[in-house]
Amino acid sequence: MMDSFMFAAIQEARKGVTEGEIPIGSVLVHKGIIIGRGHNRRVQHGSAILYGEMDAIENAGRLPAGIYRECTL
Repeated sequence: MMDSFMFAAIQEARKGVTEGEIPIGSVLVHKGIIIGRGHNRRVQHGSAILYGEMDAIENAGRLPAGIYRECTL
């Protein structure tokens, strides 16, 4: 059975494909809860760094550093 976090990341990757991107998705998890989701948006935004992981962190919002230390990407 697939881990629910991996499933969520794959769903994000699928979104990227529909937008013409390389299918890479990511989720940011804090204490068992997804607090950020993202997928590659380099093409859509003309960005050199907006990979799925960076998009997930951006979408989590501005949080205290202590929260990020406890997260899994």
